[in-house]
Amino acid sequence: MRRKILLLLILAAAAAGWAFLAYMLLNYDLTEKYFGKVYKRQAPDFDLIDQDGHPVSLNRFHDKVVLIEWGYTNCPDVCPVTLSKLNQVMENLGDKAKDVQVLFITVDPERDTAERLKTYVPYFNKSFIGVTGSPEEIKKAARDYGVTVVKHQEVYGRSEKDHWDRYLVTHTNTVFLVGRDGTLILTYPHYLLEPANIASDIKKLLREK
Repeated sequence: MRRKILLLLILAAAAAGWAFLAYMLLNYDLTEKYFGKVYKRQAPDFDLIDQDGHPVSLNRFHDKVVLIEWGYTNCPDVCPVTLSKLNQVMENLGDKAKDVQVLFITVDPERDTAERLKTYVPYFNKSFIGVTGSPEEIKKAARDYGVTVVKHQEVYGRSEKDHWDRYLVTHTNTVFLVGRDGTLILTYPHYLLEPANIASDIKKLLREK
């Protein structure tokens, strides 16, 4: 009886080992194929407004690869740097840039109106679209994408007369890539924001269509 149990345990361990090896090999191939972090799932959609005041959702760009950056116009460093890098991505894409749409979704809707975004976002690239909405809508969209947003109003608080219109916002600095089939395929954390490599990933995806 003990021998049978031992044999079954050995067979179970062997089967589990082969299954794990197969899983690792498959994911290794998939991971090695792209520079970005593979993150395959249905992309959360949203109903917000663009910099022209028009409704905007992922369905509007179903024929394009979409790059989503989260940020705000008063950001002193990370956000403009990321937008600049995304512009370099577009430059690296050449004539393929027409198949890509960059969305800049604000994490600071109280200050980032459609009008404000329209004067800020296209400065980096005329094809880029700024996106805003109500605080509740932005909060839901950020939560759906796993984006953390924290306001630091106390940084500039000086007295009761302050209007609290000067504050910083800490937020997740990750660019999300959504394929033309609506799948959230890749993510690019701040340490992977390399324009040439991101452009290379996009070219691969466009060829696979």
